[in-house]
Amino acid sequence: MNDVQANCQDVKNIFTVPRENIRGIRPPKLNLGFIWEFIRDGRTPARAMTDQAMRSLLPALEGTGEIIELGAGGDYYKAYVQPDQQYITSNLFPGSDLILDMTSLDLEGNSVDALVSVFALEHLFDFEASFREQYRVLKPGGRLLLIVPFMYYYHAAPDDYFRFSSSALDKLLEPFDIIVRQPLGGRWLLFAEFLHEKKEMGSSLGSFSRLLLRCLALPFLTCALKNHDPQYAVGFSYLCEKPQ
Repeated sequence: MNDVQANCQDVKNIFTVPRENIRGIRPPKLNLGFIWEFIRDGRTPARAMTDQAMRSLLPALEGTGEIIELGAGGDYYKAYVQPDQQYITSNLFPGSDLILDMTSLDLEGNSVDALVSVFALEHLFDFEASFREQYRVLKPGGRLLLIVPFMYYYHAAPDDYFRFSSSALDKLLEPFDIIVRQPLGGRWLLFAEFLHEKKEMGSSLGSFSRLLLRCLALPFLTCALKNHDPQYAVGFSYLCEKPQ
């Protein structure tokens, strides 16, 4: 038995949630409680919707194996998995568990159980190399959770190059088996997002003006709580497997 065959056998017993149960995962929704958080200038609607997507999809990666988050901005999503789950953060910069370049991963081929990438690929000019690398390092049967922006504002960290439509993602992910494909939000969420001015995101408006804009956004946010529209999605979430 070669290493690839051994890894293929191993990965079958790694994940807690079997593949046949993943397809039934429904698109994320914001609850009514988020309206109060929004009024108090909490998370942006796009961030809240992304967090809900992570809460619903991350359990599909949990089990006895390791999860590596690529391009992590911290360990924010580590709190979303079970306490005994091995969750490793990585980035090009110090502060993560691993220093990894997403376009040239310093990892063995067919060695990784699960990968996570959340709003990271848009910061890579050579994003296609990252897709190839993620496919290379995953074990056969390994899983990838990917969330990328579509209709989203410019946010350099340190640069911001691209946005991804679902048709582009389908092409880029052709080597994988796509299990879940979900739009995040729609036009109403976009309107609410546009009106959520945050000081830490560069807004020069005063606190009262920003509150007034959030109040104006409430009708749009209420409509956005349960609506998704791929034509106006803030982003897309994908859950994929590397074929065995």
